[in-house]
Amino acid sequence: MLKTQQSIFNVNLLFGFVLIVSPWLVLLLGSFFTGHSITNLVPVWSDELEYWHEVLSLSQKGLNHGYYTYNEVIPAFSTFGPHGFGVVSVYALFAKVFGWKVYSIVVANAFFMSLAFLFLILILKPTVKQITFIILLTITFVPFLLFSTTSMSEGLNYALIAIYFALIYRFIQRGEKKLLLALIAVCTVFSLIRIIYIILFLPILFIRNREFMFDRKLLLFISIWLIFSVVLFVINGLFVSPFPDSFLHELFTTNGIIGKTELFFSHFFQNIIKFINPLSDNILQTAGRYILLIVLFYSLIKSGTFQFKPKKIRIDFFVVNLILFFVLIITFAAYDVFDWRDYRVFAPVLYGCMLFLIFNSNKFELYSLLVINVLVLVVSLLKPQIWESFNEGRLSPITENVLLRKIEFIDNPTNNFDNTLVVQSFNQNMVLNVPAGIGISVVDSLSDGLKSKYIFSAKELNLKTHKLLYSDKSGYLYKIN
Repeated sequence: MLKTQQSIFNVNLLFGFVLIVSPWLVLLLGSFFTGHSITNLVPVWSDELEYWHEVLSLSQKGLNHGYYTYNEVIPAFSTFGPHGFGVVSVYALFAKVFGWKVYSIVVANAFFMSLAFLFLILILKPTVKQITFIILLTITFVPFLLFSTTSMSEGLNYALIAIYFALIYRFIQRGEKKLLLALIAVCTVFSLIRIIYIILFLPILFIRNREFMFDRKLLLFISIWLIFSVVLFVINGLFVSPFPDSFLHELFTTNGIIGKTELFFSHFFQNIIKFINPLSDNILQTAGRYILLIVLFYSLIKSGTFQFKPKKIRIDFFVVNLILFFVLIITFAAYDVFDWRDYRVFAPVLYGCMLFLIFNSNKFELYSLLVINVLVLVVSLLKPQIWESFNEGRLSPITENVLLRKIEFIDNPTNNFDNTLVVQSFNQNMVLNVPAGIGISVVDSLSDGLKSKYIFSAKELNLKTHKLLYSDKSGYLYKIN
């Protein structure tokens, strides 16, 4: 009997270890397809470069780093860029412990995912069967695979969602008050990392006592949630520099209530049409959207919500339906459905819902989820141009820019613009050469009157407020008079 128990323990330990290292296996597989090692992967896209350099500055120079802005429009507090302080702070903690290289976000994402799986194993103690399905889900979930070799914050978001659903499942099983408090704290922190995670509070309001609750208190709690969500949104906005190329920025800057209303509903219904139109984007984005709709409607039917009998509602499927529904609503209302933008928002949440269903579904449902993911993976492999677009320029060697290396960081500036560089556009060779602590502000035009201390231009400028400091074949570096 003891030998049997020991054997079961050893098998669980082995499969648990495989689950924990599976994000690294995905990363190794992704880098193998590119033909290079992990250390050759560098940031390429503007978001990646902004993440990477802002983390470099925060981890090495603290809060005195320069501004990361567009058109030098700064936040009410701090010097953080459009991505906010939450996500940058998490990566900065990683950088403090492990250092910061050009490939560090890629490694950090795998590390965060491994920590999330370790947390899941410790808190839920899944069976070998459940662990197997989680591994298969992870290595066949195309959105996770696509972004695994990028320096985007996807890995962090997948890890956060995995932790959340592990806590929700544990709370439904045991109903411990300390878990409820932990969920509230976790949802608050996560919402400061990605504001759409305010929806993660909703299941807590309905399952306060391990069963579906639809009473007078629910209206009170929803009202408190709405107020708290607005407070979190405002707090987050105070520490985030405005991003002009977004619907919310356009909405807030539109004059008049009628103009705002027309713009909102026009944007909302256009997003719905784009979401359901199979020809609006490439096949992988379309597949992701339709999988979300399939899981959404299936969970709606399985939850029994239409019966209007609270005691007969299945909490597990209700949670999935509730979260996916509001992810869609917020995506349509506040995001843009095109160019991977909506895909990035809903994909981690969809993964988390599938992960949650592994602990609640029958064999047919489990195998159906796996078959769907495998089919999408096969389709993606038949579209190599999509994978190539994700890795284009990611393996290029970084050229040293001597001019940018001459920029000097000031430890105690009277104004954070003293540690800010202005550019009209940027690329990896530019950003990866800017010293730590020097913020980067992108402007529409390089002209007199800019507040930032440094200006870098590919062309020679005739300026009165800035003087030419250095120049070479890479461009011209100016410093404020």
